[in-house]
Amino acid sequence: MQAGQTAMEKLDPQTLAMLMKRGISPATLNEIFTQGMPANTAGIADLVAYTVPQLQGTNIRGFVLSNPRRSELEQNREARGSFFARPGVGPQLFAHEAEHAIAKKQLGHPQLINQKFDELIGKPGARSKFVLDAMDVAPYLKEKYGFTSGYFDKSLLKNNKPEVLLNEQLADLAAIEQALGVDLTKDPQLRKTLFKDPEVRETYNAITGLRQTRLDARDLPPYTRQPEQNTGQSMLEQMRKLFGF
Repeated sequence: MQAGQTAMEKLDPQTLAMLMKRGISPATLNEIFTQGMPANTAGIADLVAYTVPQLQGTNIRGFVLSNPRRSELEQNREARGSFFARPGVGPQLFAHEAEHAIAKKQLGHPQLINQKFDELIGKPGARSKFVLDAMDVAPYLKEKYGFTSGYFDKSLLKNNKPEVLLNEQLADLAAIEQALGVDLTKDPQLRKTLFKDPEVRETYNAITGLRQTRLDARDLPPYTRQPEQNTGQSMLEQMRKLFGF
């Protein structure tokens, strides 16, 4: 990409049209230097990011633009990898929006992560349970990691079914991991609550971060659950499990 190109020149026609529909002129955007951003941004080969001055004074911290119509999924995939942020936000927001941008590239729309979760875990009601469990651990996330998010606020349940909030919660949780360099599925307290079920841990790990894509042909296939490695069971315990005792 040539230096000095404007947003009008860098962004694809679909994204430009959606920006205009929101009343945002590409001329007002300020490009963000992406080097040094959280590691999951490496999953977007053609990434470009901008701050949006119009978001100052609003409760919108950032967004990824996608056409929700199923007929447009392929066009969403082909669009320039991009996200937009309120001036002054930091790495955790960039990591959050990168999760959505990768899902858009891979699945055609960020919200389709919800269906991918259902597909991989294969348990009716598991998605809603995860969302409600995540809301229950919000105080711990704040205390331990300094994290707060409206998507973990139970007041949202007044106007939303819990299952529709999953993709936003996943992006927030993955952003904590990316920004702080932690693995939440190994947090001792969360392994008693949100990540108690090994199937939930395997599914979460398969649909967040760089597991949504491949940076190399030798990488694991995207959106594929991998069995957890033994986590300290004795040989006797492993043998008893193997033979069904």
